[in-house]
Amino acid sequence: MSEINPDHGWQAVEKHLETAEGERRRANLACVRDHLKAEAEGNFDQMLATLSNDPQYHFWVEGNGFGGGPKGLDAVRSHYEGLFEERRHICDWDIDRIVSDDDTVVTEGWFEQLFPGKVLASRGAGIDDEDAVYALRVRMIILWPFDENAKLVGEDSYMNGAMYSPENIRKLAPEEVPARFHEIPS
Repeated sequence: MSEINPDHGWQAVEKHLETAEGERRRANLACVRDHLKAEAEGNFDQMLATLSNDPQYHFWVEGNGFGGGPKGLDAVRSHYEGLFEERRHICDWDIDRIVSDDDTVVTEGWFEQLFPGKVLASRGAGIDDEDAVYALRVRMIILWPFDENAKLVGEDSYMNGAMYSPENIRKLAPEEVPARFHEIPS
């Protein structure tokens, strides 16, 4: 069993930021770090503050709207409200590769997202306990494009295989569930 650490993602970006060169690249990386940290901490307003006025999200994931995703600030806000309401904002992203230029940051790694059993069941995942908490683990790449003010203009995410495949889902023992999962986001 691995320990779920919601801070892995932003900490990896922060470490990369320490050696990044160029003011523009550092600003972009700081924005990704702040976005991931706000999501990990359940700080909805801070997360939205990292976005441009018209973000466009594209989820290139089988079983999750291939090419779909929220378009525009209201739709993205609604997406995150759902994420927080369903308690799907707790993620452990073990990022092992970060590439950046003046317009885009690319992050790649193993991504584990917590799901209440009821939420997984509502999406057709074959689980055995709707009252349990599950981790969905996939390999993920996200391209993070930026506007001229180093604000996110969206996310383009790619995953290996179908999102709700049984091999990607693992039931967690109660002691594996981080305390943040049970806290009410701000």
